[in-house]
Amino acid sequence: MTPARPRLGRGLESLIPLPTENDSGGIRMVPVDEIKPSSEQARRQFDEDPLRELAESIRAHGLLQPVLVRRVPNGYELVAGERRWRASRMAGLDRIPAVVREGTDDSHALLLGLIENLQREDLDPIEEARGVQRLIEHFQLTHEEAAARLGKHRVAISQALRLLNGCPAVQSAIASGAISSGHGRALVGLNSTEAQELGLKVIIARRLSVRQTEAWVKSYQAPKPRRESKKPAADPDLDALAEELSERLGLPVELSGSGSKGRITIAFDSPSDLEIILNRLS
Repeated sequence: MTPARPRLGRGLESLIPLPTENDSGGIRMVPVDEIKPSSEQARRQFDEDPLRELAESIRAHGLLQPVLVRRVPNGYELVAGERRWRASRMAGLDRIPAVVREGTDDSHALLLGLIENLQREDLDPIEEARGVQRLIEHFQLTHEEAAARLGKHRVAISQALRLLNGCPAVQSAIASGAISSGHGRALVGLNSTEAQELGLKVIIARRLSVRQTEAWVKSYQAPKPRRESKKPAADPDLDALAEELSERLGLPVELSGSGSKGRITIAFDSPSDLEIILNRLS
């Protein structure tokens, strides 16, 4: 049985205080069509089956947990809760409850959205790593500072980011669950796309464990490049002599060499050809 993945730390409620009667935002019913998703959403894939199940629940009981939005010129932008918003649209709701933040700037909205999404348990490891990377890059954080924001250990942050060094095939396999994050961290130790792709094939074909993968990576040796033999420059005199011999014998002849040394090669395909060569030479 696969152990549950650890949550990333503090709940979002510690970063987003609940609205009060005096709050300029608060919970209100917002038209679904006036809400648009954030371009900074860490999650890229939304599985249809769980989404349909959530839509059925919302259709029967309504949306019990409001989404978090902020005002933008043409309506509202999601800060957190895109899955609930998508399911509400699928359920045919016209309006949904939303916590509206009136004065949230772009940076604050991005921070809240990233942290909320990174605290979800259903993000795949690659989505999680990309979200952490986006958080670090946008706010120019160190791994230690990002870990503090997310309530995680610095090592966990560094290990998550290592997965982004995998080639596209390796990242895709991790995201789909074909291999684990442990397999992926072992494979990124290989410094070429070709080696990582080969390692991925070996893991899947042999069903290697993480430890077996680490041992395979440690023992892997890249194939040495094949040296192409340098063909000596053609000698016009030898070529002419080879052609003359070929005409006399009626068989292909090659001459190679330089200076006073060389080799004659006469090709024959049958005993009768060999007999012709011997007769001509005698």
